[in-house]
Amino acid sequence: MFNKDITVINRYIDKNRKPQYKVSHIKGFWSSEDGIVINGTHIKKSDDYYAMILMSEQDYQIPKEFEKEQKGWTLKNNDYLVKGIVDNFISITNLLEEYEEVMKITKISTADYGSDNMKHWEITGG
Repeated sequence: MFNKDITVINRYIDKNRKPQYKVSHIKGFWSSEDGIVINGTHIKKSDDYYAMILMSEQDYQIPKEFEKEQKGWTLKNNDYLVKGIVDNFISITNLLEEYEEVMKITKISTADYGSDNMKHWEITGG
């Protein structure tokens, strides 16, 4: 189930106070919703993406640690996930033009219960 290649693109501010991006490759589960959601009396178009990543994935850093030293990868709102491998990252604009399934992270839920093989993050975005 957690066998899809996912690229994580983390934004951070370097020592010169300039925005930079770090690209990491991990494994996870990827799903996309393309359709209409009916919720009570509301009808809403849904183009959301959904991903699950096991907590056992190597090199994860909590966001505060990642801001200090970008040794691994992290999950935080407004960063990006891409279904597949991104080898030549240039910019977010280029990423959105070149790749079909790109998620800007809007919500991260932690599921840290059960066995170590079941603990994961649930990430949603559009």
